[in-house]
Amino acid sequence: MLSRFPRPTHLNSFKWRGLFLFILIMLVLASLIGVVRVQHEIRHLETQYYQSLNEALTAHEEWGRLQLEKKYLTAPARVEQIARTQLNMTSDKSNFQTLYLYKDQSKPLVVDDD
Repeated sequence: MLSRFPRPTHLNSFKWRGLFLFILIMLVLASLIGVVRVQHEIRHLETQYYQSLNEALTAHEEWGRLQLEKKYLTAPARVEQIARTQLNMTSDKSNFQTLYLYKDQSKPLVVDDD
């Protein structure tokens, strides 16, 4: 039998299209936000990478300068010239002394090698 009053159609059927569209829009927005975050992280990491490369290059140049300075300062001719002029050292063996150090004595024992 038919009832006299029609049943409301807007209460019976659920609008699945609206829910599906809402979920789809939320997924697209979440993926867009994820892409933006990943791009930002990539830019940040690239900046750190290039800064570390620059620091490595600077350190390598400093190491080269220090190696050159070490070779200059430890050159045998330079060491001998400083020893003769500033320290008054000679290769004369008449002034040599031998020092013996013992654990129980506070002063070294000096023996002349004349």
